[in-house]
Amino acid sequence: MVEMNTKPLSSSVAPVVEYFMAHPQSHQGPPMLYQSFSELDRSRLPDVIESISGAEDMFIESNEEEALPSAGRNTRVNTHISKNQEHHADVMLGLLYLMVGGVDEAHDLVLPYSLPEDSEWGGPAVYDSPALGSACYSHALVHRTEGTHLGELGLCGWDNARTWFEETPQDYALFDEASNECENLYVHSSFTPDEVN
Repeated sequence: MVEMNTKPLSSSVAPVVEYFMAHPQSHQGPPMLYQSFSELDRSRLPDVIESISGAEDMFIESNEEEALPSAGRNTRVNTHISKNQEHHADVMLGLLYLMVGGVDEAHDLVLPYSLPEDSEWGGPAVYDSPALGSACYSHALVHRTEGTHLGELGLCGWDNARTWFEETPQDYALFDEASNECENLYVHSSFTPDEVN
């Protein structure tokens, strides 16, 4: 079982992470197709991503007391878990798709939680999601992968990513961790301040 940050991964998620470690993606991906999840041809992706059948595969343990039946929403992650778990599982599934080259799949999965309006790719907006911070940050990562290619609204991926980083709530926990890690890398690097600027 693959472990990252000392937290074990589920038996379905671990093969995707192992695949990514053996086949890292370029930071410049292909142009996005901008198609809905159901229209995308996932045969272009490695088979390992299809081993994930739902949100239950994202969690090693489920809190039975929190579990609620799906409220009839046509969910991409089809299981009986809490709203919080469902939203975070959709975002996590998007990141797993991103790890194996499914930029459009990742985009479609995070879009409803980050964009406060319905869209042709992600479907109906999900308001007041507990996964808002993760979704906005993940949305930014999707467009960073899009890189120099032109996409939505005539923006290149880098510019679109900047927008989504700005939309990520400032109290999103990852910002502190990323800032501390960057500072730690700088302190322990051989760069001089003149080289960084």
